[in-house]
Amino acid sequence: MSGIASSNGVQVESTTDLPRLHVIAGDGIISAADYRERIGPVLRVGGRSIAVHLRARTVHAARLFEVACWLAESARATGSLAVVNDRLDVALAAGAGGIHLREDSLAPEDVRQVAGRVAVDARGLRVGRSIHETRQAAMHPADLLDYLVLGTVYATPSHPEREPLGLPALAETVRLAGVPVLAIGGVVPATLPYVLARGAYGAVVLSGVWAADRPSEAVSRYLEVLDREAAP
Repeated sequence: MSGIASSNGVQVESTTDLPRLHVIAGDGIISAADYRERIGPVLRVGGRSIAVHLRARTVHAARLFEVACWLAESARATGSLAVVNDRLDVALAAGAGGIHLREDSLAPEDVRQVAGRVAVDARGLRVGRSIHETRQAAMHPADLLDYLVLGTVYATPSHPEREPLGLPALAETVRLAGVPVLAIGGVVPATLPYVLARGAYGAVVLSGVWAADRPSEAVSRYLEVLDREAAP
């Protein structure tokens, strides 16, 4: 583990292989016949700098498993991180590198225990969790998590019912958390420097990539900002 300084001087603990840009592929991508053609270029452009999350809410398990197997193999080839959201069974069966937990998912300690029982390197499996309030940052065992995702930080059309938390809440979450914090919700390349300045390790994005005419170019724009802001 090594300390990484954000642009506001906050030190967060992270391993060098935790990507700073996480891209969510939702049901529309997972169920698409051309999912390989959509996700593949994003992996190739992002390489080790990105994680791709499969977030299935309506897609059936068999389809999710098919895409997760392909993603895990493709991510190994590019050095990216393949993550399955909520479905630990699918993540382990497909050989994904990470599992992302919702508030109503399994507890992190249960995830580590189950992973160990099926002969998986329980510490090698990346485990993240979503939180929606600053106070939750101190409620989760930092030794069992690799990162937290806080949102929504800015207003976003994908969750119009949620009041944006804002940058002060993000900064306080970073202060309380013992792991890197990723910002989600309305984070675009133009606002990314502001969340990084408040101590965020990186960002989780969806429409910022998939709503673009060329998703791979959108990924490049995010990574350019991350590289620039991380420079000494």
